[in-house]
Amino acid sequence: MRFSLEYLEAFTTAVDAGSFSAAARRLGKAQSRVSTAISNLEVDLGVELFDRSGKYPVLTTDGEHLLREAREILRRCRAFSDHADRLAGGEAPLIRLVVDELMPSSILGELLEQFSEAFPHTDVELLIGTLGDVGEMVTSGRADAGIELPVGYPTGTCDWRLLGHMHFSLVAASHHPLAAMKKVTPRNLAPHRQLVVVSRGGDREPDAYRFADRIWQCESSQVIKELVLRGQGWAALARHQVADEVRTGRLVELPVTFVGGYFQCDICFVWEKDCPLSPPAEWLAETLAGILRASD
Repeated sequence: MRFSLEYLEAFTTAVDAGSFSAAARRLGKAQSRVSTAISNLEVDLGVELFDRSGKYPVLTTDGEHLLREAREILRRCRAFSDHADRLAGGEAPLIRLVVDELMPSSILGELLEQFSEAFPHTDVELLIGTLGDVGEMVTSGRADAGIELPVGYPTGTCDWRLLGHMHFSLVAASHHPLAAMKKVTPRNLAPHRQLVVVSRGGDREPDAYRFADRIWQCESSQVIKELVLRGQGWAALARHQVADEVRTGRLVELPVTFVGGYFQCDICFVWEKDCPLSPPAEWLAETLAGILRASD
């Protein structure tokens, strides 16, 4: 069975326009060409699509059954053509983005909402990592780009761009012994359990950031926060992550004397070394930098 898209277009347009002559005007073709296309389609399909006994052609029962499928074929063909045009123009059909778990969901939501408007036909696969997981997933090819909070500089196996900063505080539960102190020194921290983040690959905070004699390690900062709330230790957590608990008094920002009360970590956009960013990835980097500046 062989028929052309021109035949299907003539068929569906005749239905929409109400007559073969109106369909010809809408398509900018001679009426004879539209009539011939529909007749040829009927021959190819082996069914009569229109009853022509009256003044205007009327869909037959077979025509009604086939109309929906004809529309779907044309819709899929247009989508196929549009997809090819986007690929020719450099727009990726999919971007795989890995993000450090500490990135605020509100910022990610705003970023991806704007991305949906700027690249409505690009699909997104969002992955979550911790510490070195982000760079590893990019270098391994599992992700196209990443938003990383590196300890120090990003891994040398990736190209990177600084986008902004995230602030951290040392916190403990309000009923923890450290919470009652007016000043907290490294010596005060040492006897109390410290909770620290570790990646799946074994990356962890540098020893210079470890002050306690006893340390628990965990891949999830959310679990660490829960343990801190239960008085099981103290931790350095992102200020946005503990803002509500500090405001309500469930957590206390420790008045440490050696980092000015809080410290900051870089937020970097990372991608495969020596490879150009795709237009969607470039857009993500620039837009996220703007969102972070506005949120400071």
